[in-house]
Amino acid sequence: MKEITIQLNDRTYEHIKEFTELENLINRHRDKHRNDDYKVEEFIIGSIIDKIEQIRHFDLINPFLGNGQPIIKNRFKEIARQKNIYIKDVAEQLNMQPPNISKIFNNVSQPRLELFIKIWLVLGSPPLQQCIYLEQD
Repeated sequence: MKEITIQLNDRTYEHIKEFTELENLINRHRDKHRNDDYKVEEFIIGSIIDKIEQIRHFDLINPFLGNGQPIIKNRFKEIARQKNIYIKDVAEQLNMQPPNISKIFNNVSQPRLELFIKIWLVLGSPPLQQCIYLEQD
C-alpha cells in the first residue's frame, strides 16, 4: 500500500470536515445502530475511490473509446425533407450560401455548435437525438 501526504488550506480542510460530519450524521440517521464515525482522511479516500469508479463507469459506456473513432453526423437533410424545407430556404434564413448548407446536410462537413443550433431552430427544434448519430470510422 502506498501512502501520500497532502496539504490543504484551512478553509478546504474545514469544508471537508463539515462534509465528513454530515456524512456521519446521514449514516446514523439511516441506521440508528450504526456507531462508526468516519474521519476526514477516510472521507477523502472514499471521495477519491468514488471518483475513480465514476471514471471507470464512463470508460465502459463512452462511445468514443474502443473500435475506431466514431464520427458525429447529422440528419438535417432527412428532417428538412420530412418538413418540406429546402436547402435554399435554410440558407436564406441564415444568410448563407446554399452550397455551404448543402455540405452540412450531406455530412461533407459538420457545423460548429452555434451554426448547428441555428439550423436546428430553422428546422423547428426537433429532438436532438433525431438530429445526430455516431458512425464508426
